[in-house]
Amino acid sequence: MAAERFGGGGAEQAPAGEAAEPTTAIEFDQGIAKPLAPSMASLDALMSDIRYRALLTTRTLKLDSGYGASSILGFALGFAGACLIAGLPLLYYFLK
Repeated sequence: MAAERFGGGGAEQAPAGEAAEPTTAIEFDQGIAKPLAPSMASLDALMSDIRYRALLTTRTLKLDSGYGASSILGFALGFAGACLIAGLPLLYYFLK
């Protein structure tokens, strides 16, 4: 097919050392080949997925840092509450 397009090769192969007779003429002024438009749907889906994962990671990090920042205060309040809940009945029992 390429040989026909560029004017070489006919129905038969030319013997070695001899030029082949052109069978068709090369057509000029056909314009420039234009590539197909890229499929933006798959790229948009990929961008949306990346954006979703980035936002999810950001939210997780913010929640984790907020939890870590208030963990000491939470532990102290929890310990005081446990001492109060366990200590009041003991105080009542020993002071009675």
